[in-house]
Amino acid sequence: MQSASYTVPGDIGATFVRLFAYMGALAIPAMLAASFFGGARTAVVAAIKAEPPPEWTDVDRPHPAFEMVMPELNAVDFDYAIQRRNADGARKDVLSFGKAPESGPYVRIEIFRPGSGSEHFIDAPSEIAARITRFTVIDDVKAEGALESKFGTMPLVDFAIANGAARVAKARRCLGFAKPFDEPPMQISGWYCSAGEEVVDRATLTCALDRLTMLSAGGDAKLAGLFARAEVKRTFCGQRSPILAATPERNVAIAIPKNAKPGAGLRGRMAAQH
Repeated sequence: MQSASYTVPGDIGATFVRLFAYMGALAIPAMLAASFFGGARTAVVAAIKAEPPPEWTDVDRPHPAFEMVMPELNAVDFDYAIQRRNADGARKDVLSFGKAPESGPYVRIEIFRPGSGSEHFIDAPSEIAARITRFTVIDDVKAEGALESKFGTMPLVDFAIANGAARVAKARRCLGFAKPFDEPPMQISGWYCSAGEEVVDRATLTCALDRLTMLSAGGDAKLAGLFARAEVKRTFCGQRSPILAATPERNVAIAIPKNAKPGAGLRGRMAAQH
């Protein structure tokens, strides 16, 4: 039997050995866990950094460069948005009246100006089909001839989307349009949707395009020239302009005073222009 003087130091030494062994055993899982979570964190951070930026960015508090004043659309909500493409600075000015799921007409007009001259515009059915993917399309886009506007011949497409305002979604008939320009490179596109299944009157769409005007060219002389030339061709929604054309003559009745002498001459003309 060993004495206490020999047993206690031996026990203490053995205890320290065991403690170091335990600590070493615990350190290995800790290092593995740190390595795993550290690697996972690095992967997450790398994934976040690698996420590509959005293609288009909304401009805060956009200053409108275009407007379209149409009494038929006064009762629906209006929104003006400007988007910039991060890659090349291309710009979209979007005027929208109403919303697809709500009752009433739904109109959208987009003026797209590319950031470089190499932008390729496709045909009207393809342009409109690419823009209505977020809607429930009931009747696919198909070519519907063209109409004459102040911007020239405007290719048309016909399609229908769901109107979700009612309990049971119904078809909302739409007439779309898209026209590219060479000088300056740009495109005017959009659609006019009726409140229900009734076909959109082409005269209504022509009138809407007739009333699309420019407020500011932002120093773009070619853009200003395009809208100035279009304004000369404006039909004022089918009515003759009192500024651009003389109005027809009409007869005006002239009252003859009761005390006028017989045979007294009358000054003025019986036909007056107004």
